[in-house]
Amino acid sequence: MNPKISVIISTYNRANLLPRTIKSVLNQTFQNFELIIIDDASTDSTEEVVKSFNDSRVIYIKNKKNWGGPARPKNIGIEKAQGEFVAFLDDDDEWLPQKLEKQLKIFEESKKNLGLVACYALDVCVDKNVVNKYKITIPKNCSNVFPLILEKCFIHSTSSVLIKKQVLTKLGYFDENLKVTDDWELWIRILKEYEFDFVAEPLFKYYFHGKNVSETINVLQRIKEIEYILEKYKIFYEQYPRAKAGALRHMGTDYLLAGDIVKARCFFYKSIRQAPFFLRNYINLLVSFLGIKIYIKIFRKKRGF
Repeated sequence: MNPKISVIISTYNRANLLPRTIKSVLNQTFQNFELIIIDDASTDSTEEVVKSFNDSRVIYIKNKKNWGGPARPKNIGIEKAQGEFVAFLDDDDEWLPQKLEKQLKIFEESKKNLGLVACYALDVCVDKNVVNKYKITIPKNCSNVFPLILEKCFIHSTSSVLIKKQVLTKLGYFDENLKVTDDWELWIRILKEYEFDFVAEPLFKYYFHGKNVSETINVLQRIKEIEYILEKYKIFYEQYPRAKAGALRHMGTDYLLAGDIVKARCFFYKSIRQAPFFLRNYINLLVSFLGIKIYIKIFRKKRGF
């Protein structure tokens, strides 16, 4: 079995970082791929950088206008994809050489109705020269991950997944109403219909470039989008109250990161009312009384930075 994989990189003004990302695809041990690069109307030297790679598998498409979010460029890449599988790579991330090979092996050997295979990651904080391993904290033999993905996005990012193209054709692409949770919303749709597995080792590097972790997260936008997802999948959240409590709790932690302790506590109380026997909800409420600065320190330590 030697299926073709369509690798999609959407990029915008990252000419300085893009060569590392492209090289990490070209250096894969699995070589039957096409690399589709969607340039979202960059104004730097992105086009020259891409065209400097003399490889017939590299396909370059430049949008006439910037779409202002990641979903549409990725969807353009999916529309162009000719492979049986689709993989995504952010323009500042870097795959390790066996990423595609090891994920494809799980698809080939599994007896499950797999739709998506993910992996661990290495979170690299550039400013502090710190590397932390991100693990998927669910058992590999978990029979139903759907309520878990409703609660939170336990899949690191789009750079971590390999997906069957037919799954996207059947269920639809990224929701273009979303800017920061478009991946999570798609995983919810996929894991409602298909099974899930992952490679229990880091297969890519995710780079943090901000001065600190909280500054790299558009928390207010994410809060709006969690509300959108809660409404879009209202029927599912009614079936899984603990998952809804978790989503509400994450909105509370986002409000803490945004500096609004009143709204944060409001959502912690909502999560407690939704799932009164879930200890985690009480812990977050208690931590909020320590103050925002203390919470951010705890947040950083949890991320390993």
